Amino acid sequence: MHTRIIMSVPDVQSYVRELRARGRSIGLVPTMGALHDGHRSLIQRAKRQCDAVLVSIFVNPTQFNSQEDFARYPCDLEKDAEALRALNVDAVFAPSSEDIYPTGFDTYVEPGKLAMPFEGAARPGHFRGVTTIVLKLFNLTQPDIAYFGQKDFQQVLVIRRMVEDLNLGVRLVVCPIIREGDGLAMSSRNALLSRDARQAANVLNRCLRRAETLAQAGEVRASNLLNEMQAVLKEEPLVALDYLALVNPHQLEPAKRVSAGTVALIAARVGSVRLIDNLILGPRGANPELLLQLAFSAGPVLDSAARIPGLETDALCRRIAACRDCAALSSVMIPPREFLARYLKRDYPDLNRVRVMVIGRDAPWNSEDYLYKHPQRQTHFATALYALLGVKDFDEFKQTFVLTDAVRCHIQHDRVPDKALTYCARHLREELKQFPNLHTVVILGEDAYQQFQRDVLERQAVEIRPFEEIMKSEGWAEENIPFHALRAGTLHVIYSYHPLIGYRRSPVLARALAGASS
Repeated sequence: MHTRIIMSVPDVQSYVRELRARGRSIGLVPTMGALHDGHRSLIQRAKRQCDAVLVSIFVNPTQFNSQEDFARYPCDLEKDAEALRALNVDAVFAPSSEDIYPTGFDTYVEPGKLAMPFEGAARPGHFRGVTTIVLKLFNLTQPDIAYFGQKDFQQVLVIRRMVEDLNLGVRLVVCPIIREGDGLAMSSRNALLSRDARQAANVLNRCLRRAETLAQAGEVRASNLLNEMQAVLKEEPLVALDYLALVNPHQLEPAKRVSAGTVALIAARVGSVRLIDNLILGPRGANPELLLQLAFSAGPVLDSAARIPGLETDALCRRIAACRDCAALSSVMIPPREFLARYLKRDYPDLNRVRVMVIGRDAPWNSEDYLYKHPQRQTHFATALYALLGVKDFDEFKQTFVLTDAVRCHIQHDRVPDKALTYCARHLREELKQFPNLHTVVILGEDAYQQFQRDVLERQAVEIRPFEEIMKSEGWAEENIPFHALRAGTLHVIYSYHPLIGYRRSPVLARALAGASS
């Protein structure tokens, strides 16, 4: 296959008209040359999706802040052209500065808020130059799809905003970062690193991976993650940090708590060379394409105060699913199959909304009858639970309430072994912490009562009154207790009979729960 080398604006416009006349789709890969495997990944994606692939090579002077930096940028057109021929690229567009910015050129794109922080603050005018050249390339080559790399994360957001705001008829495809064997993100600037600087440079990846490891283990406070990341960077004296941040991927606002899709950004000078990198936080085992979807495709949280289930929820799910503490108890059916944490992302997009946790035994015989697995199924338990709480259906239930089981593995007979209750209490304590505005707990039945008294409140046996004794007068009981793990600092606890187990029933608790939704 012959790769056409195009050097002038009229020639590329003529080439594009020719492709369009033949009904061929066009993929554009904009580069500044000094090609590496990161560029090759973009080209390979374009070849799979488009009839013709055009690679532009242009070191854009308007996006550099210093003439020295511009002059140092690696450039070898002949070598790049040879590499592109080997990849069977259809055409290479390599114009001169005079072609792109002729005498008298005086029209630029002025990007908005997304271009202000981070790279925009460190390199004033940088994104003005980037958006101007990208818009010119889009106009000249008329691509159906343009391909960019995740490594320039902020740049992609700025370009995407330009495409949307100016109603440009081009789709953007973002491809994952390609890394060296030691984790350093591939960059044309890597060729400028000295031997010592090259060895030190992989600390950027180590720093990002440290945040990923901690977040996947359940640490969600951004301040703690940033402190740990900075500690890693201090191990390398050749590295001078420019910025380090954990951000919301839509507006690049600093995150206080990380969740799936939060992006860690870093820029630093390693010796005399400035490098950037980033990493999208997500569940353990998530592939790069899924992480990109989390960052670029998921809609932003409409309520900025919402607490969405994040990586701590993923970590809790893994811990519960991996639990085998009850393996020696023959009456317990392990592993855990259905449990609350698995359904938080689906049913509770804002954990702040939950005010009341119900703790009981749900579907002890059949996991298919678990409330969250089939929420619209009218099981005996669901019907009795809604009547007890004074709600009409699952949709009303989940506006205020959340249900968890005293034992996350199913029990084969009515009496729950004490050890199983004790083992599961540690998961219960973690579940309680998921809901910052929780202020009431409803305990269903004697098993959950004993577990809560002994293993959550850590009361001694002599302090725990018999369940039937506290239930005698009204069919339910309540108390307020200090509980510092929650924002409120105190917890309103209501004890009632389980709506299905045994022969006694509690009256409707709506009056006792009045105000729970406020």
